[in-house]
Amino acid sequence: MRPWQRFTAIEYAKPTPLHEEIARGTDLSPSKVKELLLKAGDRLRDILSLESVPLSLAADRFQFQNVAGLLVLASGLELEIAPKFLGNAPGWREDFFLLATLSHHGRLLDSESLKSSAHTSSDLATLIGRSLVEMYWRNQRRPLRTYRRLHMRDFAIEGDFDPEDLSHPADEGFPQSVTSFTRLNPYNAVIRSAAVQLAPVVPDVETRVRLERLSQHLPQQPRPLRLHDQRLPSRSRAWQPTFDLSLDILRGLGGAFDPKNALAPGYVMQTWQVWEQLISLSLRSAHTPKRVMVQPPYKLGTRTVGDAVKDLHVYPDAIVTVNGSQEPRKIIVDAKYKGHVERGKTAISNADIYEALAFSRATGISEAVLAYPRPIEGLISALDEVGHAQEFSRVVADGVTIRAIELGVCGISKRNGLRRFAEALAGIL
Repeated sequence: MRPWQRFTAIEYAKPTPLHEEIARGTDLSPSKVKELLLKAGDRLRDILSLESVPLSLAADRFQFQNVAGLLVLASGLELEIAPKFLGNAPGWREDFFLLATLSHHGRLLDSESLKSSAHTSSDLATLIGRSLVEMYWRNQRRPLRTYRRLHMRDFAIEGDFDPEDLSHPADEGFPQSVTSFTRLNPYNAVIRSAAVQLAPVVPDVETRVRLERLSQHLPQQPRPLRLHDQRLPSRSRAWQPTFDLSLDILRGLGGAFDPKNALAPGYVMQTWQVWEQLISLSLRSAHTPKRVMVQPPYKLGTRTVGDAVKDLHVYPDAIVTVNGSQEPRKIIVDAKYKGHVERGKTAISNADIYEALAFSRATGISEAVLAYPRPIEGLISALDEVGHAQEFSRVVADGVTIRAIELGVCGISKRNGLRRFAEALAGIL
């Protein structure tokens, strides 16, 4: 088998004999490839904590469902799974890499101070850089310090020393060991290294300068050799998101898609979660925080089990207040990933209608918007590209208007792509 071969499958695509395709391009037998695919499906279920394997097999034909990313089937053999809303279109890897990063670090657009940044420049490196800078300075009132045993030389005796050294001091002073509450620690080393690594690849000059200032603000330390996930001490827990983001920058999330870094944590994930997070982040980017409530609980009724009576709550993805022609109005926005085209027709499924009616009854809001990704079929068209938003179905039931819209995603990683997506969603609401 030739080194580092990569094959591509598309989520929810028509089932195909994928094992035979891979076998033809390698020195593996179809039965061996079939075994590798089934094992990969089991690993996906375990990694993502799924109830079932996201890989269906019927009549020797495979189909991946509700997952996307990169799988290593064997040494030198990789399988890409492209999400249905990106397909195999040019640049889909960069698009999905952006979405995967935003889903893993939703706070990149979850701050009012970053809202303007999303509108002026939406390239991934700038977004991550601005977020890292904002999170760092927000926590500077309580610097990230830890107790550490330091070896130093000074004429003032402050720590432990060897009595023999007192008779022959060096030019810098007496050698001694001091326990210090200092910023010299591996956590700050990770944050500083992330800023140093990210600054050169950020196209936005202002963000680059701010990253350089951040790195100069921290004491110079060597970059850690191992990048492990760690829980920060309880007194420094507010720094955990900054540390986690810095780790991922060092692991390769600080620029455009790089195949060498495709195995970074979080690159294989459930696509419905990616879509739901993208909708929530875009709503927050396009509206002021007071106008968007994400997954608020509303009481629908009660549930009785034995003698216990408990409230029954529903959780719409978002409640958005928009400016109407005369007065502001509230809209239920629910991210939907599947159900409107998989059955061969474009329509709202009954299950989605019933859920929207339940949300309406619990919230008292009579307008709901169901947001679906536009799937890619064949050659990419203008309708598939980011910035496209179109209503494709409308249902009126019991005084509730349910609108179904689909949104183009291809090209979201390009400059201003994220802004165009958020503006298209806001405009159609």
